[in-house]
Amino acid sequence: MAERGFTPISVEPIFLGTPLSAGDSSTSRAIDLRYSAQQGMFSLHSKVSSGTAGTCGTTVFTYSLSTSLNGDYVTPPSAVSIGTSGTSAAESVMSFEPEMMPFMKVIATQTGSGTAGFDSKINAELIIQ
Repeated sequence: MAERGFTPISVEPIFLGTPLSAGDSSTSRAIDLRYSAQQGMFSLHSKVSSGTAGTCGTTVFTYSLSTSLNGDYVTPPSAVSIGTSGTSAAESVMSFEPEMMPFMKVIATQTGSGTAGFDSKINAELIIQ
């Protein structure tokens, strides 16, 4: 029986108690995928909890990609959202298949308009293999 290659799973914390109100968005730091995404498998573990308003809004997660760490990050035209976390303050795991690029940023966007509406605290980690 042949041995399997060792492909570790990386966990990249991207949002740690980040506050968002309706219409707000937050972008993660750049994540270097050159050595961690050997299998091209991605998932996002998120937890949206209530903020100062005592409620949570709906949060949509998307991504942007770049060929260099400090380059321009673009959202591919074929990209779909990673997933949506609703108002129930539950944890969620969403898998997705981004286009092949060496660097990624994840964007969390609270639905709604202006600053009226729900207030949330976002926690999320990107899981990569």
